[in-house]
Amino acid sequence: AIVGYTNAGKSTLLNRLTDAGVLSEDKLFATLDPTTRRLEIGEGESVLLTDTVGFIRKLPHHLVSAFRSTLDEALLSDFLLIMIDASDPECKEQLACTEALLEELGAADKPKLYVFNQCDKPEAQAAFALPDHSAGQENAVFISAKTGKGVDDMLARLERLVHEGKSRATFVIPNAQAGKMNVLYGVGSVIESIDYGADAITVVAVVDARLRGMLRAFDTDPPRRSEEE
Repeated sequence: AIVGYTNAGKSTLLNRLTDAGVLSEDKLFATLDPTTRRLEIGEGESVLLTDTVGFIRKLPHHLVSAFRSTLDEALLSDFLLIMIDASDPECKEQLACTEALLEELGAADKPKLYVFNQCDKPEAQAAFALPDHSAGQENAVFISAKTGKGVDDMLARLERLVHEGKSRATFVIPNAQAGKMNVLYGVGSVIESIDYGADAITVVAVVDARLRGMLRAFDTDPPRRSEEE
């Protein structure tokens, strides 16, 4: 999920990456409904990117309730791209607002990549020194969603984020349950090899912990429970 303070450039980034055609204007709440598009990030891999409604300080509780469906996209996502308008003199306060609302939603513990936007503007220099998110930090990138500057670095960081927590596993799936192959194909796992035997299909794939748990019965070397936790 792409989250952040309103007017931080979330829709502009989604449009640049996926040609989504989402309305992108310099005004509050230009995005009210979540838009999701597929993005190829590596050979044979893709992610679903979702643009969300912009956060705002002192958002009235009745608006939090009204926007709950789009805000929940952050809660349901596997990881967050937190957009910050680095050229805004109040970017530090806006980031604090974003993180506070993520805490309220119960999404604060998700893996994050902080994306400082409009880094091509001179006013953005002050944002480079924000505590814990300064230039060079592994979890922060500086881009211009409008010009594309820094986007390649952001995509590389995104790919690494997606790969974190994944492991290589061998599954032996009986031919009678060959339908389980649809699970492997459907969730973006990387299949390295497939051997169709007389009684079973042997698959070597790179999968995340959730998928590995779903196929635990067919895993030739399942991780111990403590490792999964």
